Amino acid sequence: MGKRIFISYSHKDEGHREDFEDHLAMLKRRGIVDVWHDRKITPGEDWKGEIDRSLEDAEIVILLISPSFLASEYCYDVELKRAIERKAEGSVEIISILVRPCDWFECEFSKYQAVPKDAKPITTWDDADSAWLDVVKGLRRHIENFKPENKSIDLSNLDDDLVVRASFKDWLEDTEITLSHRKVDKVLLSDVYVMPDIEMDESQDSEIISIKNVYSVVCNPGLYLLSGEEQQGKTSLLKVLCMKYLEGSYLPIYLNAPDIKKAKTRLVIEKAIEAQYDRLSYEEFVSSKKGVVLVDNIDEIGLNKKYSGLFFEQLNAEFEFVVLTCHSSFAYVQSEIEGLHEYTQGEILSLGNKKREELVRKWIALGQEESIDDFLLYSECDDLKARLDTVIKKNIVPPRPIYILMLLQMFEANSQLNLDLTSYGHCYQQLIYQAFDKAGIEKRDFDKYINILTEFAWEVFVKDGGLDELGVLSFVDDYSKKYLSVNFEDAFERLVSNSILSDRGDLLSFKYPYLYYFFVGKKIAESYSDSSDVKKSVNELLEKLHREDFANILIFITHHTKDSWVLIEIQKVLKNLFESHDAASLARNQLAFMNDFMKKIPDLVIEQREIQNERDEHNDKLDQLERNEDLNEGESHDFLANINKAFKGIEIAGQIIRNRHATLTRNSLSELADCGVSTGLRFLKYFIEISDSAKKEIVKMIALHLAEFPDLSDREIEKQAENAYLHLTYGVINSVVRKIASSIGSKEALEIYFDLARISHEGIKESG
Repeated sequence: MGKRIFISYSHKDEGHREDFEDHLAMLKRRGIVDVWHDRKITPGEDWKGEIDRSLEDAEIVILLISPSFLASEYCYDVELKRAIERKAEGSVEIISILVRPCDWFECEFSKYQAVPKDAKPITTWDDADSAWLDVVKGLRRHIENFKPENKSIDLSNLDDDLVVRASFKDWLEDTEITLSHRKVDKVLLSDVYVMPDIEMDESQDSEIISIKNVYSVVCNPGLYLLSGEEQQGKTSLLKVLCMKYLEGSYLPIYLNAPDIKKAKTRLVIEKAIEAQYDRLSYEEFVSSKKGVVLVDNIDEIGLNKKYSGLFFEQLNAEFEFVVLTCHSSFAYVQSEIEGLHEYTQGEILSLGNKKREELVRKWIALGQEESIDDFLLYSECDDLKARLDTVIKKNIVPPRPIYILMLLQMFEANSQLNLDLTSYGHCYQQLIYQAFDKAGIEKRDFDKYINILTEFAWEVFVKDGGLDELGVLSFVDDYSKKYLSVNFEDAFERLVSNSILSDRGDLLSFKYPYLYYFFVGKKIAESYSDSSDVKKSVNELLEKLHREDFANILIFITHHTKDSWVLIEIQKVLKNLFESHDAASLARNQLAFMNDFMKKIPDLVIEQREIQNERDEHNDKLDQLERNEDLNEGESHDFLANINKAFKGIEIAGQIIRNRHATLTRNSLSELADCGVSTGLRFLKYFIEISDSAKKEIVKMIALHLAEFPDLSDREIEKQAENAYLHLTYGVINSVVRKIASSIGSKEALEIYFDLARISHEGIKESG
């Protein structure tokens, strides 16, 4: 950004001002100067305020001297007076241009530099263009030599209670969603906020990606652009950064980009300073060198592309510390906006397991941070996080702060009432109702919108994807024939603008998977008894249970209906998986093969030392396997699908037990739990029977070690082989058992598992 020039002149000299600007054209094009005069004030603006602000913002004040200028009370008594005051402060330079002869020699400003050469008025030159060229040359010299004096302020003299307005402090601490907690009257943002991580490109010349805590990146001056998806917590992040910067003796200013309607940064920031601080001027803010400008939602800035670029260029020239946020999609086109090229970019990540646990710990400890017992804290944390993880999954509900807090709030409400949620589906339902509230949908219209989304989800399911324009028209037509008329243009606009549906330009679909699963499950649950098409869809879901989306739809079906057909169909699938194998008991005799193979390891070491051609034979077998890979691909796929289907089925069975333990009969719970556990144990028996694959891996490892480390003793290689074999085999067995327990387990139905264990133990005693 060039030197800011303010031209003070009489409107009777309008022609001279225009000639002057024509001769400044090259300096403006090269960005050396940025010129302002009162003709740039648009109709309806506060002209005096604009003049005053531009005069305060200027680095060079140009006076077009003429008899008319001297006769103008505003030019002489207002603009000139303030310019001379600023000149005395060293913050501005004054240059006089003599345009017409006048009696100016006794004026106060006559002591300052005047152009053209010898202060000869423009109108007295034989060639006006030559006169103006001389003016521009003199102006260029002043631009190169003049540097404003910035007077720093001592931040230690600024009392926080006096400087930061109470309304701004309150806004910073506002979570912007209604949260209540049994231990505190009001939940503040700083009470529960967890600083997210960001993903960054380490270098423009490499593909190295690093994950860093966001504050570790933006704690020092620089230009930063942080992107994130909707409801990723971008505004909350800037609020917390404001609080942290204040603690670090910085002066943060928050700007909401949609509210920015002027490209002049000073005007925008002055307004923000007035709203956010008391007894702080723009000059103090800038000269302190402690100013931080935070601009939220720049993808929605209230300026066009050209003026957006100008705004950011001014911002970069004026401030060394700027933090911007935008939607993730904008980050891909930010290079098209002038002024954003120099920014360090980072993508705000959703809360992973570590961050979610930190948020849960903060929630539990609220109001009792200094007194809560560690055992109680972590016990409650494990329980609450497990419930959260059941609801929040990467492919269902995104693990974003707002969803986690809303769910914690729901769990808190149920804890206060000493009730259990009858189904985690109610959590999703509550999220949907809150989305309706945000969309401004009246409660009396909830059922209407629920029905629209249910039918729309079914159409998306049948078409196996979002609907294009023709698909949407067809859906609207079919819906209108079946149900009462709806203003779909308004309905779709509300649903899209509030992140329930997503319009990608060519396809209309659901914004988040959990919404889609919820409504498809609702349609199937309500129509199963009456529709042959729906029954066929259930058969397809069960047949392809290994698909995560199908498994999730089945889970939501169990929320929407208590009919027994769901349990019966899921149990049928589970009983057919690995049906030719008995359930593994993990008794001593079943695991005897491991001891047998361990005894053979010393002989295998010796064989590998003596017979090198075993390696060649083994490689020949591998080559043969690769050649036959295409022939076995279908069989391998079915095998993997059955494994996945088994564990998805166990998960669904466990979800039903956890969700409906209060309403299912003891026999139904017992049958479902037994079916799920037995399926997992049958797979485990299958694994044990094919465990020869583990033996082959050990043989390969021995051969590899002998080739790479021929000096190792036989005992050293034996020890490594034994450890590797135990880790491989026990590792799989342990993982499968843990997977069965975490999938089917439910503390609410604990007595059912004790019954199963007792029955199993009695069966083993009888067979033994």
